[in-house]
Amino acid sequence: MKREMPPGGAVDASVNARAWNHIAAQHTTGEGTGTVPERIEWTCWPGQGPGAEWIGDLAGLRVAELGCGTGEHIAYTAAHGARLAIGVDVAEQRITQARARFGHLPRLDWRVGDAAQVLVELPGLDVCFSIYGALWYADPAQLLPAIAGRLRPGLLAFSVNAPRDGELPGRRVDNLTLTSGARLPVVHYSYGADAWRRLLYEHGFTGTEVLPVAGPDHSPYRTLVIRARHGA
Repeated sequence: MKREMPPGGAVDASVNARAWNHIAAQHTTGEGTGTVPERIEWTCWPGQGPGAEWIGDLAGLRVAELGCGTGEHIAYTAAHGARLAIGVDVAEQRITQARARFGHLPRLDWRVGDAAQVLVELPGLDVCFSIYGALWYADPAQLLPAIAGRLRPGLLAFSVNAPRDGELPGRRVDNLTLTSGARLPVVHYSYGADAWRRLLYEHGFTGTEVLPVAGPDHSPYRTLVIRARHGA
């Protein structure tokens, strides 16, 4: 059952932060430092779809991940030559977990808050990316201008779920179920490939590429892996 809520970036961020802080509290990531992954996974199916080549050589670049979760992918960029790697997440508990796992790596910085607001505080970026992160959970009409304002110029790369058959585009409210059985609402924004091309074009992005990746074993779910450039 969908639950209607008043739209708005601050409302969305508050709703999603509450849900993901609860999720973080029930899922520990283990003791000690984390292991940097061998590749960037853009989908929830390991080995399906592109890897780090989707964003290219990171040496000497300033990189931010919007919706970094427990930090493994932004840690990958720091371990592979990024000059500065910034992990941003709306949930404070997720950032706490990320720091515990990867705080030993140099050139890593962490920020808590709504991505569109945090971006205003960041230095110019060469790469901005998101893996089922802020580009999925925040209003692109607010987030894309904030990203465009920080790319100097640079690349935006992200992955989102493709809409399900019959699903209307735009803002959706679903529920996450905790181990206790409690259900917490989460807000996300669902768009198909053509809608993403239009949204990116409207906010000054060019050269948009959309790669649909199907799940294994005839899964009904698909991921859209997208990249586009902003600036000359």
